[in-house]
Amino acid sequence: MFRHILIPSDGSAASQLAVNAALRMARESGARVTAVHVLPEEPALASLATAPAENTILAENTILADIARQATTLHVNCTTLEVHADQPHAAIIATALQRGCDLIAMASRGRSGLASLMLGSQTQKVLTHSKIPVLVFREG
Repeated sequence: MFRHILIPSDGSAASQLAVNAALRMARESGARVTAVHVLPEEPALASLATAPAENTILAENTILADIARQATTLHVNCTTLEVHADQPHAAIIATALQRGCDLIAMASRGRSGLASLMLGSQTQKVLTHSKIPVLVFREG
């Protein structure tokens, strides 16, 4: 089974569902998790990427704290990490490799509106480029 799961989150509703499922999976398998929130390096893009659109997105300073609280409640060992990068998918993969994760668990969609058009599907890019297994949680 998996021993160290990377859980990327952008705070969207879809991402929160994936976080909940991944944390339950970690609890059941005895895995530890690293939760990562990737923010754009460019300040103007950061505000665009976190602007509420179709889905309500949590403020950056609460996303990782919320995941850590959920992990504590479930008795899952959790490390949180905020990363600044222009290519979120690359940062997710690099973080998984650097932290020795053996699984990336993420939502199939999160951002919407203009941020989605600019960034593309980060999940699709992770799936395409990762050598580490990726578990995708889909809404609905």
